[in-house]
Amino acid sequence: MLRLFATMIIGLTLFGCGGSSALNDAPLVVSNAPNRPVNDPAPEVQPEGQPEPEPDPVAQKDADYIAFEGGLRAYPARKIVEMDAWLLGSQTRALEYLLVSPGGNTHESLFVAGADGLHLKRALEIIGAREAEEKRVGRGYVDKPLGDRIKLSVRFRHAKTGKQTTVPVEDWLWNVRIEGNPESAGFVFTGSFEQYRPELNRSLFEADMKGNLIALWRDAACVLDNDREDGYLPDIYSPYPDADGIPSTLRGASPPVTLVFERWPAADPKEDD
Repeated sequence: MLRLFATMIIGLTLFGCGGSSALNDAPLVVSNAPNRPVNDPAPEVQPEGQPEPEPDPVAQKDADYIAFEGGLRAYPARKIVEMDAWLLGSQTRALEYLLVSPGGNTHESLFVAGADGLHLKRALEIIGAREAEEKRVGRGYVDKPLGDRIKLSVRFRHAKTGKQTTVPVEDWLWNVRIEGNPESAGFVFTGSFEQYRPELNRSLFEADMKGNLIALWRDAACVLDNDREDGYLPDIYSPYPDADGIPSTLRGASPPVTLVFERWPAADPKEDD
């Protein structure tokens, strides 16, 4: 009787409470994968050891730039300088400057930027431009300024199409003498000049002292100056508000633009060898 009772207990342990002995003998598998529906196929296994595409060294070189404070960038490989600026679109009076810094004559300028004049000079030197060896003096001087010629363009969001557009900066100027846009001849890299101040024991850069960077009415203190025939006369240039797609001032906010500087004509590659 005792033997029969013991046999019944063992049977209940193996089959009644513990289930199948085959299930109990199966190995335990632990997975960190998330639960997936039965009909959901397993994710495709990606082959290992696939090399990642290497960056194009030429494209990378062209993208490299030297940054200055105030949104100024020099691209040595592309031979261009870019400057973030704002269009002073509410101007109605005659212009004496094309570009000034915040401390300059903003009431007589078409653009204002946060970059320094000395930094603009250094950026132009980086792309191979040479400043004038012979300097002029004062404002409205008759002899034409000297230095490498710089093409100046403005990149902006077209007011009608909404697309990024680049045009010669002369398209946004009006010459009252000829009643038309001034000649697309760019500006010359005079380079401004430095004055030594003994009381400070250092030199000060004239363009930054006055805050005026590019002149329309000739100014020897500017980094770039106007060598057109009528550049020595005041009150010749004014804004051209009817320029195609020129952005307008909205609620007193000046539209952002990018000024693009290039050597003009383009330098011969052999020149830089």
